[in-house]
Amino acid sequence: MRRILLLALLTALLGLSVPTAHATPDPAAKRAPRALFFGDSYFVGGGCSPDRNADMAALAGRELGYRPVVRGAGGTGFVQANPDYDLPAYLAQIGDGALDVKNPRLVVIQGGSNDIGQPVDQVRTNARKVLQIARTKYPHAVLALVGPMDTYGGYADSIPIRNALRSVARKMNVPFIDAMKWTAGRDDLLCSDYVHPTYAGHVYLGHKLAKALAKRGA
Repeated sequence: MRRILLLALLTALLGLSVPTAHATPDPAAKRAPRALFFGDSYFVGGGCSPDRNADMAALAGRELGYRPVVRGAGGTGFVQANPDYDLPAYLAQIGDGALDVKNPRLVVIQGGSNDIGQPVDQVRTNARKVLQIARTKYPHAVLALVGPMDTYGGYADSIPIRNALRSVARKMNVPFIDAMKWTAGRDDLLCSDYVHPTYAGHVYLGHKLAKALAKRGA
């Protein structure tokens, strides 16, 4: 008995914590429906925030009560590949199984930021194909499309891409989320590259994404 009391006193003095023998994983988390998020580095991580489990997509999914599965690749888009890291554009990633997830209740496609400078018509065509694949694979899931983010704030280059994606979404009756100006005036949320959000920035953006998805039936 004295040893137990001494151990408890030492633990309190040192600020330590002793795990209980009855600690178990939250069963509610295991029962939560899956949500599939697919996109570029704003979803999968990049810059000073490479952890996809702490980025805006995963945070939004958990805030909405889902088990998020985050897929995609930095530097890629509907047309744009990332040859420096041998990463193909979206359709090739999907061909390799990027959208293969068991029974997601929510599917969120995000992109366009890396497609600036690519032919807008090709962006539009490929986005339509991506959405059609997602809808065919998961006809009962809520499907949403998130447009490009523009952290530089000029917007002129991003607007044609944003408008093309919004047009595709409207024609396919897919909810569209315009994220282009989400970091406007908030350089404090960005890494030193002024492209990628910090982890604090992802908390802010994840909450905005969750709110936008909730308004669209997520």
